Amino acid sequence: MAGAYFWLGTFFVVYCSRPEDWIPGIRILHLAKVVGILTVLSFGLALGSTERRLPREVVYLSLLLAWMFLSSAYSPVWKGGAINRTIDFAKTVAIVAVMTMAVSTVARLRRLIFIQAASVGMIGIVSFYKGALRRMRLEGAIGGIYSNPNDLALALVLTLPFCLFFMLTARSLPRKMMWAVLSMVMGYIVILTASRAGFVALALAIAVCLWHFGIKGRRLYLLIITMVLGTAFFLHAGKTLLARLEGTFSSSENVASAYGSAQARREMLIKSLKVTAEHPFFGVGVGDFQIISGAWSETHNVYTKFSSEAGVPALLLFLMIFKRCFSNVWKARERVGDDTELGMMGASLQASMLAFALASFFFPVSYHFFVYAMFAYTTIVYQISKTNREAATSAATQLAPGRSGNTF
Repeated sequence: MAGAYFWLGTFFVVYCSRPEDWIPGIRILHLAKVVGILTVLSFGLALGSTERRLPREVVYLSLLLAWMFLSSAYSPVWKGGAINRTIDFAKTVAIVAVMTMAVSTVARLRRLIFIQAASVGMIGIVSFYKGALRRMRLEGAIGGIYSNPNDLALALVLTLPFCLFFMLTARSLPRKMMWAVLSMVMGYIVILTASRAGFVALALAIAVCLWHFGIKGRRLYLLIITMVLGTAFFLHAGKTLLARLEGTFSSSENVASAYGSAQARREMLIKSLKVTAEHPFFGVGVGDFQIISGAWSETHNVYTKFSSEAGVPALLLFLMIFKRCFSNVWKARERVGDDTELGMMGASLQASMLAFALASFFFPVSYHFFVYAMFAYTTIVYQISKTNREAATSAATQLAPGRSGNTF
């Protein structure tokens, strides 16, 4: 799987850092598609060299993909568009399968997470210096998955716990300082985006990290630093965010746009529930909800997006995958302990997963790669912890009295 892993790492670099958005002339190369194809081809060629089987959650994900194709074929709105959107999602499923099979060591997993953390942190810094402030909200400096303030905030929130992990496990002071500064900048940028859902997800992610790394890990200085910096950041850059939070429930003139946005999302949520009730089995087709929404808008809810576009069976399969991922992290941390590198990685993943569980009620990211990459990380952590436990048990058995030639 070395070749598959090489191309997988290259894909992560291309997808996470998006060089086509800041290097002129290379957009025509379609790097992400080309590298993704090479990744899958390398994986296919290496399948005969491994006895590993696809994890159950990847099987569920494959069933979800099959159901999405079926529901798209029965779309009463736009079959072609739904099928094309499902084909795009199929690429994500393929990469996730490669991840769970090719990443078999802590070192390999650490490199992938490093690429994501460094790339997203770099994009955040670039957005901070070159991003536009529209309606006093920071927008991404490049296109794609980082252009929208809400999407930029979510990418930062899901990645920030990994930066804290690298800060705590770094062996040299300069590296610790680098990751510490990057973590602080990412948190500050989330506040500048004035994303309400991004902010509450950030608060939850930080709270979980502080519980694992600060309280249980006996690093109380993390609590003090977080409280001081959080207060300073909010006082310095939180005016727009505070106004938008107020506008969620108030229609006063100074927060009218935020109130209108909240009401529009509420209407889309109700509309998606009605569509689910009308088309409970197959939905209206992947990506087709916005066509019948009446406002050309998505439902900003992961769960009703699945149920309205691909039917209730698709939602149930997604929830089964989600449950398995939480279970993976829980079991892995029980095996390896909280103070090991793999255990701390699991704690970071738990923070990201819980942040996503909250944010998923407000973001239309049902088919985004970052979400499923995070799911794949949990599977890999579980598999490595299981392999390590089995190896340790086997070694202990071989060294037991009466089973070794070195015993007296």
